[in-house]
Amino acid sequence: MSDRQAQTSAVFILGGGVMQLPAIQAARSLGCRVHVADGNPECPGASRADQFHHVDLRDREGLIETARGIPALKGVFTAGTDFSTSVAAVTEALGLPGIPYESSLDATDKARMRAVLAAAGLPVPRFTAIRDTGELDRSCRDLAFPLVVKPADSMGARGVRRVNDPTLLKEAVEQALPFSRSGTAIVEEFIPGQEFSLDAIVVDGKVRITGVALRHIFFPPHFVEMGHTIPAILSREDRNLLEKTFAAAVRALGINRGAAKGDLFLDLSGKTARAVVGEVAARLSGGYMSGWTYPLATGIPLTEIGIRVALGENPGDALFTPKYENYVAERALISCPGVIRAVEVPEKTPPGVEELFIRYRPGDTVRPPSNNVEKIANAIARDINPEAAEDHALRALDQIVVRLEPGNRETETFLFSRDGAGVFRRYRPLGGDGPGSLEHLPWISGNADAVLARMREERPIPVLDPEVSWQPCYPVLPAEHVLASLLERGRIELVRNGRYTDALGRLFWNAFAAAGRQGSEYVLDVLASGRVPSEAQE
Repeated sequence: MSDRQAQTSAVFILGGGVMQLPAIQAARSLGCRVHVADGNPECPGASRADQFHHVDLRDREGLIETARGIPALKGVFTAGTDFSTSVAAVTEALGLPGIPYESSLDATDKARMRAVLAAAGLPVPRFTAIRDTGELDRSCRDLAFPLVVKPADSMGARGVRRVNDPTLLKEAVEQALPFSRSGTAIVEEFIPGQEFSLDAIVVDGKVRITGVALRHIFFPPHFVEMGHTIPAILSREDRNLLEKTFAAAVRALGINRGAAKGDLFLDLSGKTARAVVGEVAARLSGGYMSGWTYPLATGIPLTEIGIRVALGENPGDALFTPKYENYVAERALISCPGVIRAVEVPEKTPPGVEELFIRYRPGDTVRPPSNNVEKIANAIARDINPEAAEDHALRALDQIVVRLEPGNRETETFLFSRDGAGVFRRYRPLGGDGPGSLEHLPWISGNADAVLARMREERPIPVLDPEVSWQPCYPVLPAEHVLASLLERGRIELVRNGRYTDALGRLFWNAFAAAGRQGSEYVLDVLASGRVPSEAQE
């Protein structure tokens, strides 16, 4: 792009949220005038735009009208939203670089997408589209359980659920339908194997794969991504299989200029490996991948390249040349149910941590996640070693203390009741149901007043050693690290039953098992107020 072109060119970016901030910055770095549209006038991108337009991204006619009024508009762009159809509607109406509107529909509606890909001979799950639960018996009778139910046109894993039991299928469809703008749910066969995210830049039909990340999915029957690692560690054969399948899917959907993002499964359950297409979108990825982790891993300015393509340029090979090779880990922090009282973030993050995003504030209601938009914080770290990158990110998250309002019955049921935390427990006790195991420990041993008195004196609180080992249920720091932090800060001391007459027991360990640091801090905060949690009173 020449200096004169840059000075006179405008870019229209759809979305002003966190995921679009790299696009705003990239467009500015190219010297473009930046216009941002979003339905939220308080979005972070509003203040960073040269001009902000308060337009709902679903209002295609409104966006087209707004675009017609932008002087020297040369390109339209989005990343990390599910509004690539709105981008295509604007570019097609104004004759700007982009893909046909019909192709954008094929890359957004999962029913259309699967039909197009299946017709092209590409591996996709067997599926059916449902608009009414009365269709279930007829439409799903040829599908094999387990099944996955999802909205046809949503993102962030909202309303997505695995169903193993036919009696739960109707409920899952009813939960998915409200998340679909078209009122359609997809019911498809579950595909085993690890899931990967891929990004690509497409110019005149040439697909250039720019990154392959391993997704870390937890909490069945939901599909909650607790982070990703890039680059994914794969054999050359498996990587080529994923990239070849993704590129073929991009072409089949008619994405011939712009960006593409795919979620693919590597299924190793058969005699030969196969890559199965979960979905392909006509945009760069969200989830911090295209805007943060891939550039940190490679030094390649992926969002800038995407902006250049949206402006009609054909970026040369030099822009795609890696400047370095790092591993980058993005990891997430989740919360118990309740209302946030305070979020304490350390002034300094551990070495290797590049970004820390806090997504909730005091007064917000939180809950254990059932999708990818209900997480408290995200940390991004890099290193030349993948395990070290992950450790950096997890240590940064472990330093964040999310304190909840005391006395919330939902919080205390989750932390202290036998069935409260369920599958969301961070840690599980190993060693059976002997006298030292979790469910057999008392909430307190001896005199409660003596324990509370020690706390008022700001002395370490004795906690009965459960005499069992622990291991994480998903990637968080080992239990020993969490306990070490509490010990180092003088909040607790572990003791054997008998050394102290008065000590915390089951109350502390139930909360620890359910929510790690957050649960432990809650117990200590509530006891410091002089109150015994209601669910602990037996």
